[in-house]
Amino acid sequence: MVAGTALLVAVTGCGSTGEARPSAAPPVDPQNKQRESQAQIAACMKGKGFTYHAVVSTPDLPEEQKKEMSGDYEAMKKYRSKYGFGWAASIVYPNDQSSRMTITVGEGSDPNSKVVAGLSKEQRKAYFAAVETCMLETFNKATGRKMTSMQEAAKIQSEMFKQAINREVNGDARLVELAGEFAGCLKGKGYTVTSQQPDKIASSTEGPFGQELNKLGEKATPEQARPLLAREIKAALDDLECGRQFYAAYRPKLNAVYEQAGLTMGMGMTLPMPVEE
Repeated sequence: MVAGTALLVAVTGCGSTGEARPSAAPPVDPQNKQRESQAQIAACMKGKGFTYHAVVSTPDLPEEQKKEMSGDYEAMKKYRSKYGFGWAASIVYPNDQSSRMTITVGEGSDPNSKVVAGLSKEQRKAYFAAVETCMLETFNKATGRKMTSMQEAAKIQSEMFKQAINREVNGDARLVELAGEFAGCLKGKGYTVTSQQPDKIASSTEGPFGQELNKLGEKATPEQARPLLAREIKAALDDLECGRQFYAAYRPKLNAVYEQAGLTMGMGMTLPMPVEE
């Protein structure tokens, strides 16, 4: 695995009861929470004899991309008119990061990558073992749990995130209503809708295109992907017209859940990955 980053997602305050938080509760500042957790990890690493630079950052996205991600109709239409949902476009426009479905954090953007690069193979193993231990300690302190492995932590994080989506997104009456209208419009245009649940219908139309791209394989050329992109663009625009009101309400709500998931506990930090010799 090349030097890069891994994102550990966590949500705090997501109990299994599904009860709403009191309206009088003070708002959480995700950035401060992340700083606190990062400071704890850095202190823990120092105690184990390693250097760890606290990382508190989020991708600095272009303003147009922020609008698109927020559900702004004009920004979404502009994006989809060229990239569709972003699947085939990743092959047709291989050097255009806007066509990617995910944000890539470049090598070297994490100062800890430089620390790792200066270590021997054995030192790296010890370093990553220490990082995992310190992250687990921080996670347990923040959640009040007593987990013994990052695998266990990852499983719990995933479940907590699902609970947050079900509560904040699928449990929103207005989104459920808009999702129903969205589904009816899509069916009227001949698209298959397998679920009207808000978090499912948001990816209903694009799902088949991701599957088609997988069938083309990793060695697919831009020429092979262009016909798929043309169909994807049409479907993406149809989807947007049907879901115009839905996306305007859904994306801000979803972004809020992701923000809490990635930053509230401070576990949304970048983590340098092992480098093969």
